[in-house]
Amino acid sequence: MFLSYRAHFRKLSPNVKLFLIGHAFQGVGLSIYGLLFNLYLKELGFGESTIGSLISTTSLGISLMALPAALFIDKFYVKHLVMTGLFFSSLFYGSQMLATSESSLYGLGLAASMFQALFNISVSPFYLRNSKTEDRVFLFSLNSALNMAAHLVGYLFGGYLPEIIRSFNPDLNSLTLFRLSIFIAVSIIFCANLIFLRIKRVSLPHKKRKIFEGFKEKEWGILGRLIVPKLCFAFGGGLIVPFMNIYLKQRFDLSTKMIGVSYALLQFFIFIGLFITPILVKKTTHLRFILLTATLSIPFMITMGLTGNIVLVVSSFFLRGMLMNMSGPITSMFEMEHVREQECVFASATILFFYHMVYTSSTRIGGFLIEKYSFGPTFFIAAFFYALAIFLYHHFFKKEDSVIVRNEQAFIEAA
Repeated sequence: MFLSYRAHFRKLSPNVKLFLIGHAFQGVGLSIYGLLFNLYLKELGFGESTIGSLISTTSLGISLMALPAALFIDKFYVKHLVMTGLFFSSLFYGSQMLATSESSLYGLGLAASMFQALFNISVSPFYLRNSKTEDRVFLFSLNSALNMAAHLVGYLFGGYLPEIIRSFNPDLNSLTLFRLSIFIAVSIIFCANLIFLRIKRVSLPHKKRKIFEGFKEKEWGILGRLIVPKLCFAFGGGLIVPFMNIYLKQRFDLSTKMIGVSYALLQFFIFIGLFITPILVKKTTHLRFILLTATLSIPFMITMGLTGNIVLVVSSFFLRGMLMNMSGPITSMFEMEHVREQECVFASATILFFYHMVYTSSTRIGGFLIEKYSFGPTFFIAAFFYALAIFLYHHFFKKEDSVIVRNEQAFIEAA
């Protein structure tokens, strides 16, 4: 496997190699920021309801940028979009550390997430324009693996970073330690632009269309069936996932270092899950794999709400994260298989738009529920929406899934 990866990597263009490295640098910085930012907000004295609202601006910014980016992305050089997104997102992330009022944190967070979304939406078109068809499966797999490794390093390093800074100056208070740590994270994100500067500009696609051409002819019916179940997952996840580091700190009094180690181990479990996914998917259909992994994750979510045992909670945290992320690439493939090839970018952006709109609202509601009723009931509500998503996927696509199974059985019998 290693030799195969090395052989494929050697065939990649210099542009792609630079982008992979830059994307990994950005992933390290973002993971440190994500680990520490809501702990920093807690240190500022904000409650879970306010923190939920502030975190939700990330999803709101992604939603506001998703559809415009999908409509305009073929009009610009991807290198310019990537560097613009990265420069301004790091600028606004860093500016948040100078703000203390709720309104300024909202505004800066929204701006940062919009430019971050501009970067994220540009990744796939960049790879498509800079790679050959036969290398793309490997390229996207490698990108996911490197991004996961970058987050593992970032979470591990981010958990220890405040203590490392304290070792140089023991008199610093916790608030200053968090600020300095997040400034370092933002600096790492910004440094990725120095790598992207070396990328050579690739010409724009020759075929240019009017921005709103064929808008009414989009496959809105199938898009609706794909979006609604995913919105249930978004609502359930938004209620609890952004608050897991606060949960571990408040419920079990874990240190920032141990929370960072926990998040790093989560990335390891996700890597194992993604590694075995291709083998497991061969034994079933895409729909059944999505339903199975989501169903298995629900008991672990309920366990986190019921028990006060740290070992059970952390184990459930790892396994729930692994199971839900295992189905991520398969869900994306499932969605793209159900729309026309020329509409893939638009469909992906539309799903992203609605997903993050719901996630925005859910995170706000989750913060309110946690502050008013604690974490336990919130886990149970999240589990209910996961179950609802499973039912809707099954209801919308069970007939065509049965056709796939019958066709496969007929093929085996004929063979």
